[in-house]
Amino acid sequence: MYNFFENKKIIEYPVIDMEATGNHIKKLRKNANFSVKELKEILGFEAVQTIYQWEKGKSLPSLENLFLLSNLFKKEINEIVLIKNKQQV
Repeated sequence: MYNFFENKKIIEYPVIDMEATGNHIKKLRKNANFSVKELKEILGFEAVQTIYQWEKGKSLPSLENLFLLSNLFKKEINEIVLIKNKQQV
């Protein structure tokens, strides 16, 4: 979590743990019995590289893709995207 001041109050906001989120997306995909190729087809991608980038923590799904993943994996978005804890920041 990062802190910033707003009207002399400290406000904390979350920081996404991209590597942990990528590993989690991979785990959720496998638990749902989807191959990368199947997920690529469901999401309408031309190639699998985008999904591999997510799973490696190099990029994150768009909000629209997070909604689709949420439905496919039967998870809330905040159960897919993992936040760094205070000790990690």
